This record gives sequence, structure tokens and C-alpha cells, in this order.
Amino acid sequence: MSDVPAPAPASTAQSSPLMPGYFLDRYELLCPLADGGMASVWVARLRGKHGFEKLVAVKTILPQFAADEQFQQMFLDEARIASRIEHANVAQILDVGEQHDITYLVMEWVDGDSLSRLNRALKKKNVALPMNILLRIVADACGGLHAAHELRDDKGALLGVVHRDVSPQNILVSQRGMAKLIDFGIAKARDRMVGETNAGLLKGKIHYMPPEQALGGVVDRRADVFAVGAILYHMLAGAPPFDGPNQLAVLHRLSSRQPPMPLPSSVPAPVAALVKRALAYSPEARFATAAELQAEIESAMIESKLTCTQALVADFVTVHGATRTASRKEAIDLALSAAAERARMRDVLRPNPDKSATGVLASGADFQRTGVVNVGDRPSSDYPPPAPPPVQAPPSPVSSIEVHVETPSNKGKILALVAAGVLLVAAAAGTAVFLASRGGAQPSSPATAAAPKPTATATATTAPATSSATTIDIPAVDPDSLPTAAPMAGAAPKPQATEHVASPSTTAKTTAPTATATATTRRGSYGF
Repeated sequence: MSDVPAPAPASTAQSSPLMPGYFLDRYELLCPLADGGMASVWVARLRGKHGFEKLVAVKTILPQFAADEQFQQMFLDEARIASRIEHANVAQILDVGEQHDITYLVMEWVDGDSLSRLNRALKKKNVALPMNILLRIVADACGGLHAAHELRDDKGALLGVVHRDVSPQNILVSQRGMAKLIDFGIAKARDRMVGETNAGLLKGKIHYMPPEQALGGVVDRRADVFAVGAILYHMLAGAPPFDGPNQLAVLHRLSSRQPPMPLPSSVPAPVAALVKRALAYSPEARFATAAELQAEIESAMIESKLTCTQALVADFVTVHGATRTASRKEAIDLALSAAAERARMRDVLRPNPDKSATGVLASGADFQRTGVVNVGDRPSSDYPPPAPPPVQAPPSPVSSIEVHVETPSNKGKILALVAAGVLLVAAAAGTAVFLASRGGAQPSSPATAAAPKPTATATATTAPATSSATTIDIPAVDPDSLPTAAPMAGAAPKPQATEHVASPSTTAKTTAPTATATATTRRGSYGF
């Protein structure tokens, strides 16, 4: 996305708190690309679901400017303004954010070099940039400039956007031959929330700066037209239109109202004429819009038989930029390999959630013990956990014989009901035998069932019968084997063994302290 395709030098990396592998929100920094005057550019990776992956360029404010609130606001204005521009010849702004006091914007990744880099690489080979290639690149850049100049608000009013730093460094040429205008960082619009920028502050590159901007005057879109003319002059003549040993000398040349030296005679007259008009000292004498300049360039290309297409630009860049393209690809591949290794190490060092020493576990069984599930972990098959077993209350200290009948089915309920009836009959028979022994009478029922001691209580837990009755044979008991002595007065009855057959629905309780049989029903309890 910038001039330098390979990682920045170590000294640059040390001056920045950022490093490869650092995440700014969703963007993983891979390697630094370049440091400008006020910001640094990184190549980063955006990863999504289902293997989605995209390279982007991330621009961040350098640490020495991070504390400057005015500069940060200007930086955010760049994103706010440039993100509205939708044109093929303007690098798109994808996102803007702030994290850990680091303000950044995300731009589309352009796999290519700047016009200045391309020109320097050609000079090393003693190859001149073909005029038709140059004119095609600059004409396309004018199309992007006009789209920015015509940017309007929601009510249709012009925002007055001016790039103010159009230069060969800010025109990228991709491997597909597409010119991309970048860096609206010092763009100025009338609706800026922070107001006008500091008066007299030189922003941009002075060799491509119009006189009114260099002298601190009011600028409009015609300032960018002057900059395009200065780029053409520099590339065609081999030197800037207004040059000097220092900035003061350049400013003196700009304010002198003297035109630049004529272009070489090898430059066709239509091309030389449009360059001269674009470099006019007075804004009124220049092209009124970048679109007008673009049309004039394309007309001169046809008239001078210098036609060129985007495909021809792509072929030229592929041939003469192969070394830099390979170097850039190698640097990015190394950065991606390092990122993959970092991801692998994170997976290795990531603690197992099922064996976490902190007690924050992920399975349903662990949730049952701790009540905590790791955020982002997928619960196991036993989540949610089963309900815990009911807590049973301790047995009641009542001296009684309790019979709990668990009735999982209708047949069990019938058996429990019959058993309760047998116990009632047995209790009544025992009482009758006892009274007969006191009075000398014999029991009248030879088939009575044996009953427990008269001091005991028999409790039967059952439920209403819902099906046919079941008959149970009760063996006869010899009355002579029953006790004949009455319990001592005031003596507490001895507790007998308890047989539990639990039923959660209904309880029948029969107590025979004297000659009485009582049946009590409790619903919704365990009979305690």
C-alpha cells in the first residue's frame, strides 16, 4: 500500500509500540511497510469465518504525534472524508478505529508501487518511463481527484474537499495497471469538526505545491490541478518545475511569478501546452477541474499518437517491477508464515479447559460442580447437566412401625392397598384375641392374621387402586401364641423394626394403642 514493500528497518520498528502479531481489533499486523512524516503503514490480515482471509493496509499515527489531539482529529477527518469517495482510482477506506490509545484506519491493499518508486527503479536500469504510460497513469489519477472534489453532503452541497498533497509518492500503480490515489491525511473540507488547520503551516511536498498554498492562502480544487501539472513536468523534464537548494529558495521561485523552464523539445506540443496551463501562477488561468485536465490529457494522447490502455500499463509494470514484486511477495509470505507459527504456539500454550487450574471448566459435569462454563467453549454433550437427586429428610423419631409402599405401577398400588387392609384386619383380630383372653372368651375368627404388639403403630403408604384387585392369602395364627399380659401402666411402648416401601403420593397410617384402628392419608410427602 506504500513505497516500501518489505519490513521496515529495526530502528523504525523499535520506535513504535506495535509489532508483528499485534491485533488492532480484527486486524493482525504482519509487517511494517513504511513510515511517513506523521504515520506508519502496516500490512495486516483480516480473518473471518469459514477460512475467509484478506490483506489490508493499516495506517497508524506515529508515537510522537499520538498525544496531539489536533493531529488525531485531522487523522480521523482523513478517514471520514476519504471513506465517502467511491472511485476506482482512489484507494478505499475500509475501517477506522481506536484501541489502547492507538488510532488507526484500514485501507484496501494495493499490490504495487508508487509512481515515484517505479520511476526510481527505471532510472537504475537507465530506462525512461514511456510518455504514454505516464499520461495514462496521471489521467486516471485525475479521475480519482475529480471524484473527491465533487464529494457532497447529504443535502447535495459540495464539501470542498482538496487533497493538498498530490505527489508521485501518493499515486500507486498496481500490478493490474490501475492508478490509485492515496493519503487524504491533510485534506481540508469546510465541514471539518475541528475547524480550519493552522494558518501558515506547510503541509505536503513543496515541489508540487501551488503558490497560494505555499504562501498560506486559500486553496481549492485548482491547487490539486497545479500539483498534477508539476508531476507531469517533473517526470518529463527530470526535475521539478520550481527547484532550489532549500525550501526557502523554492518558495522564492514560487512567489516570483516566473514560469518554469520550457519542457524538452521531445515532448509533443499538445502535452507541453497542457502542462504549462496547469502550472499557471493564477488559479483562474488553470484548468477549472481535474476532469477538464483529464479530458485534455486524453485528447493530447490521441493527437500525439500516445494512446495507452490499462492493460499496457500492467504489462509494463510486470516486466520492470518484477524484482520489487518478488521482494514484496517474499516479505509478505514470511510474515504470513510467522503468523501461522504464532497461531500454532498459541494453540499449544492454550490451557485445556477441562483441566484448568482456575476451576473454570467447560463440560456439563464441571458445570454441575462449579456452575461456570468457559466463554467461547462449546459445551459437551452432557450440558445442561442432569438435575441433582432429591435430598431425603432424616427419619422421624416417632416410635412406630412404618410401612412405605413404593408404587411404580398400578399393580404395585393394588398390592399396597391389599397389604394395608390385611394389616388393619390383623390389628383388629389381635385386639379381639387380647380382650377375649382377659375375659375368658375364645377368638371367633380362626383365620385371623398375626398382628404386631398392641403398642406398635402400622403405617401403610399407598395410592388409590386404578385396576383390578389382587387377592393375597393370609396364613392363620394360633391365638394361644399371642401374649396374654397387658402392658404396664406408664411404660413407653418399645419401637419395633421399620420396613420402608416408599410412595411419594399417598400415606395411610393405622395406630392401635388401645382397641382402636385409625387410618390417616398424607399427600405429597414421604410419610415422615
